[in-house]
Amino acid sequence: MKKFNFTKMQSLGNDFVIIDQLNHKFKLNKKNIKDISSRKYGIGCDQILILEKSNKKNIDFHYRIYNMDGTESGQCGNGAKCVGKYYFEKYGKRKKNIKIKTISTNLNITYVNKNSIMVDMGKANFNNNIAVGKNYFLYKKRKYFFSSIFLGNPHAVFLVNKLLNFDLKGFAEAFNKKKFFEKGVNISIIEKIKDNHWRARIFERGSGETNACGSAACAIAACLQSAQQMTNSEIKHKNSYIHMNGGKAQVKWTGKIEDSIYLLGDSKYVFNGTYSL
Repeated sequence: MKKFNFTKMQSLGNDFVIIDQLNHKFKLNKKNIKDISSRKYGIGCDQILILEKSNKKNIDFHYRIYNMDGTESGQCGNGAKCVGKYYFEKYGKRKKNIKIKTISTNLNITYVNKNSIMVDMGKANFNNNIAVGKNYFLYKKRKYFFSSIFLGNPHAVFLVNKLLNFDLKGFAEAFNKKKFFEKGVNISIIEKIKDNHWRARIFERGSGETNACGSAACAIAACLQSAQQMTNSEIKHKNSYIHMNGGKAQVKWTGKIEDSIYLLGDSKYVFNGTYSL
């Protein structure tokens, strides 16, 4: 029976199993991923994050992200905060910046202080990647308009009323069945609290509704700010605050398409353990 060590971490209630393979690489299959992620039969997490050795000098490590259903994701901002903190404290105590690579993007991570990690989430891509050529979804005889953005993963952002009582699971599953996005999409539903503050619920493809999602928070902020600039040439805000079930995420962006979007916040250790496959 094969055993390995792991670290459980969370950021804004978005929880992860961290598997360090920097010094010893071993393969996990789809069933292993599902078993480890299970909250009833395994460790339990939203996603499994694996650190792998990089052969490139300018990349500190490869960062693999696996959803609960065993599929691999290209982006996870809260996960990046967790693996960043883990790496800084175990391997890079003298470092302030590291660069990591996922299957779809490179990320720069900055150690701000013991309570804050900053993740450069890359540039917003608003180019239309919708398979179905329309920006609204007809659900229960009502049209729901959405904005789309690619930020390591595809995201669709909907403005709704009565967010807390909204049937997000049914809505998300029905939306993805229509194949607006060929490989599915992360869905965010939002409502305004006050200027620059928005409440959000997130349904991640492959994982379902989660307490928080860093890339979704950035996608929401970028979509809102981009829409705002269509009617106002001045950038009113460079900081957005997205309030999710797990807590509040801070997003910084100049609003300029050539500039990166930044996610800032804390991540925490939950426990360490050993798991048998």
